[in-house]
Amino acid sequence: MKVHDLNDGVVEHFEFSVNKHLYKFRHMTTSEMETLQKLEGKDKESKEYLYTFITKVNSDSPDFGEVAQKMIVPQWSKFRDMIKAEFGA
Repeated sequence: MKVHDLNDGVVEHFEFSVNKHLYKFRHMTTSEMETLQKLEGKDKESKEYLYTFITKVNSDSPDFGEVAQKMIVPQWSKFRDMIKAEFGA
């Protein structure tokens, strides 16, 4: 019988950069994902909730919420694509 190791290849976070700043996005637990799903259709609330999983790698970088306010549409589009790819949505 084959045993599936659900930890194989799994990481707790992924990194991304925007405007020369590096950030970590911690993967959600199943209950945290359920909370996000309940916020579907509430853009402001769901964005703010997502931002709670993002931390800056370098202490001199601004919080991601500040950077997000200044992102241009193509950056935001890539951010959304990244989220979809990482969460398999």
